[in-house]
Amino acid sequence: MESEKPTLDKPRLDTRALIQTGVFTALYVVVLAVFGQLGALVPILQVLGPFYIPLVCGVPFMLFVARVKAFGQITIMGVLAGVLVFLTGQSWVVLVLAVVLAPAADLIAKTGGYKSFVRTAAAYVVFSEMLIGMVVPLFFLREEFIERIAARHDASWVDSLVNLTPPWVFWAMIGMIAVGAVAGALLGRSLTVKHFRPAGLA
Repeated sequence: MESEKPTLDKPRLDTRALIQTGVFTALYVVVLAVFGQLGALVPILQVLGPFYIPLVCGVPFMLFVARVKAFGQITIMGVLAGVLVFLTGQSWVVLVLAVVLAPAADLIAKTGGYKSFVRTAAAYVVFSEMLIGMVVPLFFLREEFIERIAARHDASWVDSLVNLTPPWVFWAMIGMIAVGAVAGALLGRSLTVKHFRPAGLA
């Protein structure tokens, strides 16, 4: 009689994983929203947002990935984040990019078993690039965007933003997101190892 071979249960998206994903998505979006509002203070922060937003958002993202067990969690997080950001009044481009880039990021992280820092950092870079959709109106729907922000800021603020954002800055912002995401992954890993893991949060 042949003995049955032991089978390993593959990680799957169960109720606990979905709840966990929802919680960390909310945390990610809150951090994104809070630091994203800094751009309304002075124009230079609007320009630097593509760097510092993925930097700080790297903390909840890396803490989340430390708990990820199944493919699909990063995808769900990205798509939900895209929906929520879109609902706050941001460009629909964010949502489209989220639908495309979140599964790609999930696949990259999966190739490292959600344990490889290099693969996870690369996944976070791809994941974060959806944020470029937030500035698309500034560069490609410029007149409409300027008219909208002119209702909330004085002429000197608007002029300063216009002067700080010639067309080439859009491409620079894509690079800023990548650099900020790498820095955010490093920061997130450091805090996870030094603080969250010892506290039983990762």
